[in-house]
Amino acid sequence: MTHQMALTIGPGVMPDFMTGAYFHAILAWPTDRDVQSFHRISEELMADVIRQTRRIEPTLIMDMMQQWPNVDWRAIDLRSRKPKPAFGYLRTRLNQRMAAARAGIGIVHKHLFGSPATLPPGMSAASIDQLCKLIRSDVNISDIENIEKLVWRKSLPILHLAMATQLLLNGKYGDRAEVGTDLQDLEFYREAVRLGTLLEQTLNSHPGIAMTRDRMTLVRWLD
Repeated sequence: MTHQMALTIGPGVMPDFMTGAYFHAILAWPTDRDVQSFHRISEELMADVIRQTRRIEPTLIMDMMQQWPNVDWRAIDLRSRKPKPAFGYLRTRLNQRMAAARAGIGIVHKHLFGSPATLPPGMSAASIDQLCKLIRSDVNISDIENIEKLVWRKSLPILHLAMATQLLLNGKYGDRAEVGTDLQDLEFYREAVRLGTLLEQTLNSHPGIAMTRDRMTLVRWLD
């Protein structure tokens, strides 16, 4: 059984690069069943920052350690001693979340923007089945049932944050929108969490998704 997860990020509780690491990790591994992978990948992302900082300006590391004594720097430092990071399926999972977000935006488009989504020729309704066909090339999975099972359903707990991220990326980069691993864009993360919080109620009440709040992974911001 999957239990609800809650995560608080932001400069009020952690260094900026750690906020970015947790943001990406919770998008990729959003449930309590994923908690080990969430911690491992978030530490890998943090360690990569430390690894690069050590080469460029090592004194900054000591400054961060003194400023944030509550952080488990030992675990991060141990990972940073490896020659390169091991991000595993991070990129694949982030791509899947953004694909699911595009499908979700299609379903709630009228609620968000006041008009139905523009559908391609031959598509009559913004249904899960039809939208999974549209994102087939994005996720490199040909079977529609597998897309619904492996991409759509697994994204539901964090769909509100994924949709917020996709909407902001579209506004910032247009057709080139792609979630990356720039861990320092604090304003982007702040806005994504704010918008994601607003979208929680939209998804919870929308009949096309009906994601109950107790199954959502809640991400909150603290300045």
